[in-house]
Amino acid sequence: MHVLFIVNECAGNGKGKIVWNRLQQQLSIDYQVALTQYEGHGQEIAEQWAQKDQTKKLIIVVGGDGTVHEVVSGIVHNQLVVIAVVSAGSGNDFARYYPTFKNAKQIELYVRSELSASMMDIGKLQLGAMQHEVFVNNAGIGFDAYVTRHINKSRLKYYFNKIGLGKLSYAAAVVRGLFHFSCFDVTVQTQNQTIHFQNVWFVATSNQPYFGGGMKISPMSKANDGKVELTIVHNISRVKLLLIFATVFFEKHTKFQEISFLQSEQFDIVVHANSVDCHTDGNYIGAIGQDVVVRCTVQQQAWKCITLEKSKNVISQ
Repeated sequence: MHVLFIVNECAGNGKGKIVWNRLQQQLSIDYQVALTQYEGHGQEIAEQWAQKDQTKKLIIVVGGDGTVHEVVSGIVHNQLVVIAVVSAGSGNDFARYYPTFKNAKQIELYVRSELSASMMDIGKLQLGAMQHEVFVNNAGIGFDAYVTRHINKSRLKYYFNKIGLGKLSYAAAVVRGLFHFSCFDVTVQTQNQTIHFQNVWFVATSNQPYFGGGMKISPMSKANDGKVELTIVHNISRVKLLLIFATVFFEKHTKFQEISFLQSEQFDIVVHANSVDCHTDGNYIGAIGQDVVVRCTVQQQAWKCITLEKSKNVISQ
């Protein structure tokens, strides 16, 4: 099994470099390493390396959710590649659900024993006729994408990470955005029903439960069930929404009537607003306009993830 580390040294405002420096001092297996240099580079590296030859490969990502998104995007439907992660980001929602490596000893045991891997789904968004995006964890339309856009260009995240409180940067951005965001209307269509929602804050599409640095927004989501889940927050005041955000960490938000949950193999989401932000796995991908149809689907058995016998793997087999 060939091993490649794809390292984002900038992940977690420098945490990626610290984690990688410590890890490489402990490794005794043969491996290659590639450092990402710019946004999207992880996808390019993974895609090129995966297509080199017809041998089994293990790609280990050292970085955060954004780097994981890039790398998985580059190897979708390649049966020879297994993905593993050493978390080094600020939110690390991937690590809250999928099994990850914690140290060099665990990596070496996996490589030498050639332990098993599990097939995972990947979510897909089609925004209008031209733009296609995939997501590993979740994607969002509305307030969560609005927060993502602002936090990625803010110094707030940098300062929180410097003092070890990176998870709070999302919460702080949420509070700030509550006073500036404008709600919108959407129509959600499945094969069996059409539902209209008014005064919508956001529509979150999930392939696993967590987003925003540990908020369990979609408790029923599983990454290998062939389904995608929508969480729609609508007709709720700013003050009550702020209170609900605090309950998401403890899975108590499911009791509120202003939060609707839908599950299907495919959704068509029609946004009734001039401009609404979108993201995939915390990466801002732009805004959509009036009556643009966003088709959300899931592709089954799209990529392989490591299986660790002693991990906290919560994926149903």
